[in-house]
Amino acid sequence: MIWNVISEPIEKSRNLNTGITMNNHKKGKRGLGLTTRQVVIAIIMLIILTISGIGYVWSSFEGIRLGYDLSALKRKQMRLMEENERLRLELATLKSPQYLEEAIKGMGFKIPEPKQIVVIE
Repeated sequence: MIWNVISEPIEKSRNLNTGITMNNHKKGKRGLGLTTRQVVIAIIMLIILTISGIGYVWSSFEGIRLGYDLSALKRKQMRLMEENERLRLELATLKSPQYLEEAIKGMGFKIPEPKQIVVIE
């Protein structure tokens, strides 16, 4: 190898077609040949891509979780509406005159006579 003025190694190679010897000081360098700025930009782009991916996965997960929560709340609402309807029917049954008469007779009470009723105003 021959060293040039800036002390970089110069490799000599012969062109196979023409037979001419060429000095190529860049031939010894290996790598991608990227500048520092290009590496920084590539890293920033990878970070942005990673954050975007995490955001997408998180939002999808939240959407699925909210869907399950909504489904559970709808089931609870239906159960409460059925219980409410059952309680309304039970209340209507308990307020019915036939039920009250049977309850009064079952406890041994007698229906008061009209002269026993006192109206307070």
